[in-house]
Amino acid sequence: MKVARWSWNVLAIALVGIGGLAMTQFAATQETQPPKKTEPAQKEATKEKDQEKDKANPKKKGLSSFMRMKLEASQKILAGLALEDYELIQEGADKLQEMSAAEKWRVSNDPFFREHSTDFQKVAKRLAANAKDGKLDAAALTWMEVTMQCIECHKWTRANLIAGQP
Repeated sequence: MKVARWSWNVLAIALVGIGGLAMTQFAATQETQPPKKTEPAQKEATKEKDQEKDKANPKKKGLSSFMRMKLEASQKILAGLALEDYELIQEGADKLQEMSAAEKWRVSNDPFFREHSTDFQKVAKRLAANAKDGKLDAAALTWMEVTMQCIECHKWTRANLIAGQP
């Protein structure tokens, strides 16, 4: 009996680790490359263009900040799983649920996007419940589902929404 429980714990930890690596890799790919060295005049022109873009599209800047908050909540969950801190897991899951109900979350009214969003909300709710019940293995496996929901939605969004923008 102890061997079986130990095996599940090892599996859960391995899955959490893989999920953490996937989220880290995902976050790293979302970072922009540092700008190449330019002359001072070019830097000033680039800065002015960036300021104009931010003024023209403040929604994009707000969305980026919003997604960073989502990433911070995700990191809390991963830390909670690693430390077996159920309050931290639940805090992160609750934050994800709260954010997924916010208007900023809805970047599209597309039926596929709504389906991704609804699925994410259900899994995040289940994660919070597992943390509340003190079920570490179930929370770890549910965290993997949350991570996969994020990846699938971002993949779909890049392919269908971002690619279609001018």
